[in-house]
Amino acid sequence: MDEKTRTAAGIAAGLQGLVYDHKRLAEIAAEVEILNDALRKAAAARLTFDDEPAAFASVMAREAK
Repeated sequence: MDEKTRTAAGIAAGLQGLVYDHKRLAEIAAEVEILNDALRKAAAARLTFDDEPAAFASVMAREAK
């Protein structure tokens, strides 16, 4: 199990109380990586370090639509 899959397993079990098999955990890790990369690119294009934290939530809401 690679590091990203272990992280997904830890989050699922530790924060959510869920247990998945290794195959599903690898799928979840891949899905999260794609979503995270897309969000980081969208935020980088629209936010600066000095923006208010609420601006991040606003970008997330706009990009989800």
